[in-house]
Amino acid sequence: MLTEKYKKLEELEKVIEFTYPGITLLIRDCNLSNLESKYKVGMILKELGFTDASLRRGGMVTTHRLAILSNHYANMQAYEHDTHWGLCVIEAGSHFKVLDVCSRGGKTQIILLHLPEKGWEVFDTVATDIDQQVVEIVREGFEHCLELPPVPELTTRSWLNRCRYPIGMSESGEYFPLGEY
Repeated sequence: MLTEKYKKLEELEKVIEFTYPGITLLIRDCNLSNLESKYKVGMILKELGFTDASLRRGGMVTTHRLAILSNHYANMQAYEHDTHWGLCVIEAGSHFKVLDVCSRGGKTQIILLHLPEKGWEVFDTVATDIDQQVVEIVREGFEHCLELPPVPELTTRSWLNRCRYPIGMSESGEYFPLGEY
């Protein structure tokens, strides 16, 4: 019995050690309207499609910012053709944990932690001190960004169309199933 508990603790440590080191803040601005209320702190979401986001930060022309914390995304900047989006792509079928929902001055930021493909389930019942520390840092950055002008390349119709969909649910607000698809 003790050996089984130790094994589970060891597995948990491995998943946590894989998730947090080297996390980067990726930005995905969109207009969620009434879907904002579907994002609840602590919930796990699964996105069926690829997720586009940017490494570039600035002010917002949209109402919502999905702030994605990830250390396992594809940096696609080398393949951009003069778009200067700071394009990063997260693999289809990825899981995310909602860490925070924060509104300031008519703008809302939703912080999502990109979970590892193997072991994401442990985050359904586990919260770490790291989460709260990260939330505080990302909130401060959000407040600072609200004072900045938007990044012009991230205000183009092309970019905004790539990022217009919510993460983890359909446009009508139906959550995607967490299991296989």
